[in-house]
Amino acid sequence: MGKNYDDILSIMLSDGVTNIKADAFKNFKDLESVIIPDSVTSIGEGAFSDCSGLTSVTIGNGVTGIGRAAFWGCTNLTSVTIGNGVTSIGDSAFSGCSGLTSVAIPDSVTSIGDWAFEGCSGLTSIIIPDSVTSIGDCTFSDCTGLMSIIIPDSVTSIGIDAFSGCTGLTSIVVEEGNPVYHSEGNCLIEIESKTLVAGCKTSVISDDGSVTSIGEGAFSGCTGLTSITIPNSVTSIGDYAFSDCTGLMSIIIPDSVTSIGDFAFSGCTGLTSITIPDSVTSIGSYAFEYCTGLTSVTIPDSVTSIGDYAFSGCRGLTSVTIPDSVTSIGDYAFAYCYGLTSVTFDGTIAEWNAIDKGRKWNNNCPITEVVCSDGTVQV
Repeated sequence: MGKNYDDILSIMLSDGVTNIKADAFKNFKDLESVIIPDSVTSIGEGAFSDCSGLTSVTIGNGVTGIGRAAFWGCTNLTSVTIGNGVTSIGDSAFSGCSGLTSVAIPDSVTSIGDWAFEGCSGLTSIIIPDSVTSIGDCTFSDCTGLMSIIIPDSVTSIGIDAFSGCTGLTSIVVEEGNPVYHSEGNCLIEIESKTLVAGCKTSVISDDGSVTSIGEGAFSGCTGLTSITIPNSVTSIGDYAFSDCTGLMSIIIPDSVTSIGDFAFSGCTGLTSITIPDSVTSIGSYAFEYCTGLTSVTIPDSVTSIGDYAFSGCRGLTSVTIPDSVTSIGDYAFAYCYGLTSVTFDGTIAEWNAIDKGRKWNNNCPITEVVCSDGTVQV
C-alpha cells in the first residue's frame, strides 16, 4: 500500500534540494505551509496545485522560475513571499488563489505569464516593479477585488484580456515615459495602433483622436459599466470588446465605426436598444448574443452580412428590419428569439430568396413569415 500524505500540515525542504518536480505535492489538501530553501532553483508545473488548505508559502532566493500552475487552485493561500531570484512567474502560477489579498513581486521579475493571477478575487492592489517587461493574456482577469493598477514604464507587452472581469477596477495608470502605452481617462491605450487595450467602469474615452479602435476584450466582464460614449475617431469595435457588460444600458455607436466584432456585445443583458450606424458593413458572429433586454433593432442598409448567432438568444426582441443590402444571414443568427414575431425585409421576395441563409437562422422563433416590399414569404 502507498503512503497516505493527507495529514501532512507543513513542508520545510532541506538545503540539498535543487528542484521541485511537476505535480510533486499536488492535491495535498491538508498542507498548510511551505518553506522553499535558497538551494531550490525551480518549481515544476503544478507542484502545489489544488493544495486547498495551503495558507502560507515562502519561496527562497535561489528559485528563478515559478512553473505553470505551480500554485493553481490554492484557494486559502493568503501569504506569498517570492524570493528575489525569480525572473518569471509562469502561466496560471497562482490562478484561482482567491484568498490572496496582496503579493509583492520582486524587481528581479521580468515577465508575468498568461492567467498568472486569474481569479485572485481577494487582491485589492498589486505593484508591478519596473523590471517587468511583459504581462500575459488574462494575467489578472477576474480579480474582482482589484481596484487600481499602475503599469510601469518598463512594460512593453500586455496580452489580451489582461484585466477582463476586474469588476472593482476604477483606476488605470501608466507611468510617464512608457514607449508603448499611455493612459487617459482610466483607459489603457497602445500608442502606435491607437487601440484601447483595457478599460473599467470609470473609463472616459478621449475624443482627441488618440483612440481609433476598441481592442479585443477591452471592457469584457465590466459589469459596473452603465454607459459609455465612443468618440467619432473610433472605426472598429473588437471581438468581445463589451461582452458580459451586464450593467450597460445604453451605448451610442458613432458613424465612424465600420465593423462590430465577434461577441462584441454578447451577454449585455441590460441593453434595451441599440442603434447601428449606416457606416457598419458587417455584424460579427455572436455580436449581440443573449442581449435579453434588447426589444428592437434596426439594421442599416450599409450592412451586407449578419454573422452566425449574431442575435441568438435575444428573447426580448419582438421585431427586426433587415435591409436589402444584406446578402448573407449566418447560422442561428436569430435563433431562440422567443419573442420575435415580426421580420421586415426592405427588398423584394426575389431578393429575400437570393440571400445566403445559414442553418436554422430562425430556429425556435415564432415568426412564420417575412414581410417584403412586394409581398410575404413563409419561413
